[in-house]
Amino acid sequence: MAVGRFDRELTLPDRGDITIKGPFDPQDPTVDSARVLFLIVHGEDEDAVIVEGEGTWKRAGGDDWSGTAPRTGRRVGGGTGKLGPGPARGIALSVVIKPGTVPPGGHRFDPPAIETLTWCANFTFVLNP
Repeated sequence: MAVGRFDRELTLPDRGDITIKGPFDPQDPTVDSARVLFLIVHGEDEDAVIVEGEGTWKRAGGDDWSGTAPRTGRRVGGGTGKLGPGPARGIALSVVIKPGTVPPGGHRFDPPAIETLTWCANFTFVLNP
């Protein structure tokens, strides 16, 4: 079973898309990549802003998944709003494809499998220094 997280602090740039990242470990040496869909929820109640993002993880690239999200999203109470500094909640879904195998001495092909993992975590947006 894979393990995914969000970094505890993420830098909020002055403008443009926001880079979201965190550690990812598929715990299977045959898995080389993953797709990550995620939501960022920032704020409280009707003022909360929700943005959608997408990222990837590649074994050759290290231990972190990384993706981007727009700075603006829909506000729970209606309209749009912008992400700002302070606490936020990340909710993510990763999808990996485990390659097929032929068991030793066997003649039956074990086909590829799709494995998913969901996680959510609190983190903090900090301003660009």
